Amino acid sequence: MTLATKITLARIFLIIPTVVFYIVGMIKESVYLPLLIVSCVLFAILCSTDFVDGHIARKTHTVSALGKFLDPLADKIVIVVMLFLIVYFRDFELFPYDGLVIALLGGLILTRELTVSVFRAVAASKGLVLAADIYGKVKTVLLDIGVAFLILAGVNEVIMWIGEIVFFAGSLLTVYSGARYLVKNKHVLAGVEGDAKKPDAEESATDTSASEGGEEK
Repeated sequence: MTLATKITLARIFLIIPTVVFYIVGMIKESVYLPLLIVSCVLFAILCSTDFVDGHIARKTHTVSALGKFLDPLADKIVIVVMLFLIVYFRDFELFPYDGLVIALLGGLILTRELTVSVFRAVAASKGLVLAADIYGKVKTVLLDIGVAFLILAGVNEVIMWIGEIVFFAGSLLTVYSGARYLVKNKHVLAGVEGDAKKPDAEESATDTSASEGGEEK
């Protein structure tokens, strides 16, 4: 197992204490604030180190199929799980049914991620490499920031507002980036290579970032 893959696995296991601290914090009022802060910090570390494993894999030329699978999985799991917990425990009061809206957007985000993942798998089966989209990267950053603020939403109403606004912006960009990605690469389903191409030695190192540390997310 490569160093990059070990780091990816460590990021996945980091999800466990992130979730546990949040749940305990929401259940035990006496440790509410400190545990939520710890959960938020762990979540931030998990998200901010997303590029590390992919960078190491490319630098050491140890990109692996397992790493390509696990790296985006870590990001998707933590976002979906934390959104579920936030909706379950939190009473949102900024506008009517805002908790329901967040839950529906969470489902939409998951649907988008699954659709893009299947689409990339189809492309890979045809030997095609699809370049990462900047919109996908930006929406990932917005969702990460939004969820981080929502973890601390109960501390202050301003934090809740910031979390919801940023999360909604990330959600809208999620839909846009997903639709744009599918339309831009529609030749994959038509069986036409178009702009997609098999990478040469130099491009392979660049495009690998789309799968390990820089995937269309």
